[in-house]
Amino acid sequence: MADSYDIAVDFMDMTNDRRLWARAVDARPGVELSVGRHVVVGDEDADPKVARIVAIDADGNVELEVLPGSVESHANRLTSA
Repeated sequence: MADSYDIAVDFMDMTNDRRLWARAVDARPGVELSVGRHVVVGDEDADPKVARIVAIDADGNVELEVLPGSVESHANRLTSA
């Protein structure tokens, strides 16, 4: 199932403003991580979502803003790697 998203996340850690943190090592190999890019995020217990990369720190922590709605509703924001 991990093949269906770019970065593995734990949605239980999402804040009320739809932010969460992931680690760069949790990204699928070959996924380009850059601020402003939209990626598909997910875990085994929930449907994937689209998130915007807000920040990446020197330790490889990635701050994400999860967008409301389905992956399909944000398909225009996703670019091929």
